[in-house]
Amino acid sequence: MAHVSVKKYSQVRASNIAEMAPYEQVSLIFSNIIGRLAATKGFIGRNEIQKKGENISACVLLFGALQDALNLEVEQDPSISDNLLALYDYCQRRLTQANINNDIEAIMEVSSIVKEIKEGWDNIPLDQRNPRV
Repeated sequence: MAHVSVKKYSQVRASNIAEMAPYEQVSLIFSNIIGRLAATKGFIGRNEIQKKGENISACVLLFGALQDALNLEVEQDPSISDNLLALYDYCQRRLTQANINNDIEAIMEVSSIVKEIKEGWDNIPLDQRNPRV
């Protein structure tokens, strides 16, 4: 019975995400990365290697989703997208190093970067969050 409930929850969650505006999806990705990195610090401290690796792998994939979401051609200022692309790549590399070396400092560095980007993202004026195509 519990398995059916989990499956239904997953379906509802996926459909809710699909219905979100792109701005909200990106915000959710930032929040997910921040939460996973906080948990990862604990996993490293408790030597829970499998959970640490799973969380870091998920974060690397989430950074890939952020990279894919960048509009490199249409941006008014393409340097913003280029800089974010490079920053996301840097974060992925730092997380890979953190995974190999159980490096909490690298986790904290990436978390700090994401928090700063998310703060900027959250400060985008409401009328610019969901531009019309």
